[in-house]
Amino acid sequence: MLISELTMNRLLGVYGWAITAIVILLSVSFKVSANFQNKLTQFFVVEPRTLEVNENVLSFEYSADKDAINFKIKIIKPEEYVYRAQENDNVFENEHIRIYLIPNSNSRNAYVFGINHQDVYFDGIYNDRTGLSLDWDGQWVYQVHTSERHWEVRGTIPWRNFPFKSNSSFQRVQFLVSKHGNNDQTIISSAPSYTTFTNFFNKLNDIYIQIPKITNVDIFPYYSLNHTWLNDKSQHNFGGDIFWQRSQNEYIDVTINPDFGQVESNELVVNFSALEQFFEEQRPFFTRNQTIFDVSGSESLFLVHTPRIGGTSVYEDIESRDIIGATRYSFSGDDASYSILIAAEENNDLALGRDFVAARAKFNTDIGTVGLSANFVNTPSLNRKSKVLGVDYFLSISNSIEINLGAVESMTQYTNGSGFWLQSSYEKNDVHLHKFNVFAYEPSLDINDLGYVKRVNRKQLEYEYSFLIPEINFSLINNMLISSEIEAKTNFDNERLPIQLGLSTQLSVETGASIELGFEWLTAGKDDNLTRGHYSTLLDRGWSAEVVYESKEYDFGQFESELVFGLENWSGQFHTIGVTLKTTFFDNIYSDISLSQYQSGSWLNWSGDNSVDEFNFNETSIDLQMNYRFLESHEVRLRFELVAGSAIGISNNQINQMGHRKILHKPDNFAFSEAAFQFRYKYSLTKLTAIFFSYTFGGEFENEGNTYSRSRLFSNAIKQKDNHNVFFKTRFSI
Repeated sequence: MLISELTMNRLLGVYGWAITAIVILLSVSFKVSANFQNKLTQFFVVEPRTLEVNENVLSFEYSADKDAINFKIKIIKPEEYVYRAQENDNVFENEHIRIYLIPNSNSRNAYVFGINHQDVYFDGIYNDRTGLSLDWDGQWVYQVHTSERHWEVRGTIPWRNFPFKSNSSFQRVQFLVSKHGNNDQTIISSAPSYTTFTNFFNKLNDIYIQIPKITNVDIFPYYSLNHTWLNDKSQHNFGGDIFWQRSQNEYIDVTINPDFGQVESNELVVNFSALEQFFEEQRPFFTRNQTIFDVSGSESLFLVHTPRIGGTSVYEDIESRDIIGATRYSFSGDDASYSILIAAEENNDLALGRDFVAARAKFNTDIGTVGLSANFVNTPSLNRKSKVLGVDYFLSISNSIEINLGAVESMTQYTNGSGFWLQSSYEKNDVHLHKFNVFAYEPSLDINDLGYVKRVNRKQLEYEYSFLIPEINFSLINNMLISSEIEAKTNFDNERLPIQLGLSTQLSVETGASIELGFEWLTAGKDDNLTRGHYSTLLDRGWSAEVVYESKEYDFGQFESELVFGLENWSGQFHTIGVTLKTTFFDNIYSDISLSQYQSGSWLNWSGDNSVDEFNFNETSIDLQMNYRFLESHEVRLRFELVAGSAIGISNNQINQMGHRKILHKPDNFAFSEAAFQFRYKYSLTKLTAIFFSYTFGGEFENEGNTYSRSRLFSNAIKQKDNHNVFFKTRFSI
């Protein structure tokens, strides 16, 4: 949708300063060849965490110059070659290499580059709080060579991919190289550490480099066409992203009319609970140069959750709005980093657009970092203005102890609220691991204009202890991990919420399979979320037992199964059964099919005010994914999801102030189903230039009073299409 003159004037009014688009065309080529000056041949077994030294299994040669790091990795003793027809930019299931590079501008983020023997790659960012995200894309090149006895990869990763600590020509970069076995049963690392270890970022190798002043502009214009068959309507969108790297440590990024990128489909989730579903960001502008805003706390708290911008509003019944534009400025100094993000939405027929501002500053010390955050959101259709302020502190006391603490305060014209969290981990002798978590979020804490938190009105304490037995003198078991946990919680009304106790063990067996056994106990207590802020519901004590089995890689693929059973809610028996098969057809089509079934004799559903219905409930889901990659640059993906359930009424219950229930009548039976299908074709000209075509449809079906068979529910969901689209998008890198 083209931007009108009035809209552009509003955009400039929000920003307060004119946006100048600067176009610099750079033509740089990198040769995958070099004289390697350094070589590593000693690697450590980090999964399982035995730290056993392995030699003559893997070699890593590298050299660094002013432009890039050049590397050669040779897998001297590979595992059995397992071929998967996988797409690029997806984490591999078969044996592969990962390179972690950590520029000193932000020592809590690592840039990850993965390659397998099939000449497939992924890249992304690992954060010690939020894990691995593949949303980041970089410019780098590599070549893979295979033989019957070994395989190797040579590549070049330019320094201009990364922000640095300052504009100094002398820079320090940390790195780690790891080899992952099929299904990650075994991982070896160039350092006696890995991402699952406490203080991972302080145990890596160093490279010191001299680089010239970096200046670079990346421009990504796009065009998309979305045709909806339901109303025979087509929508054309033009826009683009500009990423201007002014120096090693300064960035200005601009996006005009960014597309929500309906190229990837979110997982189909049927959510009856009071908790909002969390979805990852997929738009390139909001994933690049964004890591400084990665502030997270307990209960899945994120101070900045960018899918809010242009996405679903918690306070309005609106699925999405178009974005006029957004800009971000980032700067990293010797001891501090700063960034500000500004975005504005388009007005539409349903509501006026919102305005967003997020600012962040982070200060480095010898042992940790201090961060300050401020978010401002204006929602004119509700006459709502919100402000969220946060402070966080990450402290590394030693190689064994880390502490993450933070505090947040929210302010609107209606309410003010605050909260804090404290998380710590203590790792002793690579065998004993202690994790501690305590947090308190007031009921009036409200950060969801731009942030995300799973729930508030909670005071909670969690402790987890894990003990690794690296070597067991038993013929079938290689190692064992035993874990125990306790979770005690209440709310600001000091209600007695259930205490949770858990015990689990993970076994790695010689056949290459893994087995997990777990048991969880819940005391009787109240559920303060079920009735959406009305009287809390008293539940009986419950328990659950879990068995998870993951096979080794066979010639046909891999098999996984899960069984969970126990007692829940008002003493109703429940079970969940899940089966997944990953296999390859015709040597080039990879499929992943998952089946799951959940049944409960006491499934609870809120029916308004203090009323709760109890059902005998069952739900079945099917998820089929097929990936086909051919001719290097062509990738095809097919995904088909079906979910169907039925509920037979047991009792309608009125909850009193003490949480006890009074049975009134029997609720009506009901059935539901949902279907989602996506076919996607991707043609990659380069890593950052691609053409997409997708065909999608989805539907929902609901019926009160009847509980149909699964086949009828599935067919009704497919017929009742509420979206039926063809989507075309092309995104170029200039």
